[in-house]
Amino acid sequence: VPLTIPLLTGPAAISTMIIYAQRARGWWEEAMLVAYGVAVGLAVYLAFSASGRISRLLGRTGIDIMTKLMGLILAALAVEIMADGLKELFVALRAAPR
Repeated sequence: VPLTIPLLTGPAAISTMIIYAQRARGWWEEAMLVAYGVAVGLAVYLAFSASGRISRLLGRTGIDIMTKLMGLILAALAVEIMADGLKELFVALRAAPR
């Protein structure tokens, strides 16, 4: 759990929400962001509640495979966040007076 909690509510999660909130074009899209947050929170609660049963079902090999897959997903998310940040930086630098 100590590694999981910072990944769920850490800087990457907050940055992602800020980026997507900035792209929202109205109250409907902002409401959908809140709904997604609630849905993710519910899914995390259910997964944490069932973690013992899931662990027994997957076994050691299954857990190792899932760990590698989650690492790959986390790396992809990091690349997406960096790409979005660099894109915004280049737009700002191009618009800056010389």
